Amino acid sequence: NGNWIAYTGNYDGNEDAYIVPSVGGQPRRLTYHPGPDVAVNWTPDGKSILFRSHRLSATDPNQLFTIPIKGGFSHPLPLSMAETGCFSPEASHIAYVPNFQWEPFWKQYRGGQTTPIWIANLADSSIEKVPRKNSNDNNPMWVGHKIYFLSDRKGPVTLFEYDLETRQVSQVVKNDGFDITSASAGPGAIVYAQFDSLHLYDLDSGAVSEVRV
Repeated sequence: NGNWIAYTGNYDGNEDAYIVPSVGGQPRRLTYHPGPDVAVNWTPDGKSILFRSHRLSATDPNQLFTIPIKGGFSHPLPLSMAETGCFSPEASHIAYVPNFQWEPFWKQYRGGQTTPIWIANLADSSIEKVPRKNSNDNNPMWVGHKIYFLSDRKGPVTLFEYDLETRQVSQVVKNDGFDITSASAGPGAIVYAQFDSLHLYDLDSGAVSEVRV
């Protein structure tokens, strides 16, 4: 609803998940585990945040958890490893990146740590894989019957969409320049960062405009 911002803070020598009112105010700490807890996203009802942690992992991979913004215990998602993710509107599924990279900004990397996007049914942990050929896909954003994401499958990292009805992937933002480094979906648009500027991709018209900061 735009009332809160979830973020990762390091105030006491450890990364934890926090929320703060979007109009400004006192941050509220949500996680207290001695390992790093990194804010990732929100649940669709806005009552909990999604964060990653390796608190239950015996090795390097992280897992995803939810925790209520009012405080309380965290709850692991039924996924053995996951880095980032975004819930479907009804929260029955999640589009997520299962593995991590040591060097996420290694341009056109095609080694064993390339990042796919999988779609998990949270009822039974079955998955559907977004089609790819060893590309680096990341930053999934579930909007209606489409999943938007960033990928380097056609050169510089740019914005793509996966249509859940046709099972087709298509490029929605042409990019012949610097990589798009992050993106976030909001009402009617996706905002993305590219080099030193912010841009809006209009979900209805497909038009792109720069945000003047």
